[in-house]
Amino acid sequence: MIKDILVFLDGSDQDDVRLGYAEQIAARNNAHITGLYINILPEVTTVSSAYLPDGEAIAAMQKEAVDQGAELAAKLNDKLDRLAGPHELRHRDLMYSQARDAMADEAQTADIFIGTRPYNHANSEAIEGLMEAVLFNSGRGVLLTPPDGKPRDFDVVVLGWKPGRETARAVSEGMDFFTGADKTVVALVDENGSPEREHREPGADIARYLARHGAKAELRHIGGWKDAGEALLNAVDNEGATLLVMGGYGHSRFRELVLGGATRQILSHAHVPVLIAH
Repeated sequence: MIKDILVFLDGSDQDDVRLGYAEQIAARNNAHITGLYINILPEVTTVSSAYLPDGEAIAAMQKEAVDQGAELAAKLNDKLDRLAGPHELRHRDLMYSQARDAMADEAQTADIFIGTRPYNHANSEAIEGLMEAVLFNSGRGVLLTPPDGKPRDFDVVVLGWKPGRETARAVSEGMDFFTGADKTVVALVDENGSPEREHREPGADIARYLARHGAKAELRHIGGWKDAGEALLNAVDNEGATLLVMGGYGHSRFRELVLGGATRQILSHAHVPVLIAH
């Protein structure tokens, strides 16, 4: 059961969307909401010491950033105080090089982290690295919301099922949402042709598993799509879903994990929240 919700806050209009979903989930679970605001301090980087600011200038830059962060934190506190349930604000002043690890560390002691889908919107460059860090390094489910719009009840949920550790973890993280929905659709993208030709029914086991936990699960095979991400987004539209649950797949590049094509497609274009786990 979800009892501790961590919400990313940055002072943008997207805070209202994230907090709206957080309050909705908290009300159903009698959960505590923690708003996490990391004030990014300026970092001095240069290739030549001739252009390096002196110590007093660096100190002044840092103090100005800290003061501005304190002002914003006070406004965020006021915003949180308008929530109905228990809540708190956690405020940290960090450089961006520290913020990624800090975000993941903070999320490890929450049941769910709520952020904004990190690509293809106005603030994407500012937050994509932070959201990726939480997804890959926190070990927690990450609910990534659209950048705008009003929160809706999670009455119809689509599970993008693909056998593997990532999706199995997403199922575990999403169980409260499956059992609380009016309908859960297990969507399988048939990338290797129709399973009926091979006299098999992929996905039947996970549908039974969800049903045994009390979810109203239905199985859908989705054929005729070359792009699995587009196929799942189409399934969300067709089912009238208000939540997509999926595993977050990635690969290693230059010692960093990079999201796979289908995952990135969904996190660039989904107009409903995506609960994702890696």
